[in-house]
Amino acid sequence: MAMLTVTAASSMWARVYTWDRFDIAFEGPDDGFVPFVFFQDPNSAQVEWEDMLMTLQHYVKNENTTKDNLNETLKSRALGFNMYDTKLFTIKVKGFKCYSLEGTMPDGSRCIISYLVSDKTTTVLEVIVNYLLGNREVVEDMIKSFSENNNQKPNEREKPKQKVQDKKDAERQEEELRKAQELENAVEC
Repeated sequence: MAMLTVTAASSMWARVYTWDRFDIAFEGPDDGFVPFVFFQDPNSAQVEWEDMLMTLQHYVKNENTTKDNLNETLKSRALGFNMYDTKLFTIKVKGFKCYSLEGTMPDGSRCIISYLVSDKTTTVLEVIVNYLLGNREVVEDMIKSFSENNNQKPNEREKPKQKVQDKKDAERQEEELRKAQELENAVEC
């Protein structure tokens, strides 16, 4: 079962969406929801917003995962969607090599298809975002925010570590407290 979860807002307009099965996270607008139907396929997930739709598909790297093959696959996917005015472009995504294509769908909406190839694992992630024209920057920011592994979630700051008091400090603190009480008792007399 594919599980895509939403965590607390990390900025005013965005939330972190986490695909637990593959330990992948990204930021997107906070009003997105995951339709139930996509919980049935463990290798795909979907998030819907009022004016955008993102579909994720997980693949595993193999000998065909090359720049040329991925660019050809992007063109083939665009043909399958009957997209026109298409062009290949790149988006810089930390921890991934990214191959992208954008174009116009038959209904006039826009679409970006990206393949994110992990630098560290065997993950290849297909990201398809269908959106209205004014949302291009938001879509590109979402794709840029993809990360892998829990320690790399977008905009997550490292939590300060709690200092554990050692025995010597505890004894010193007790001694100071004892002396302060003795002084207080001496003043009262």
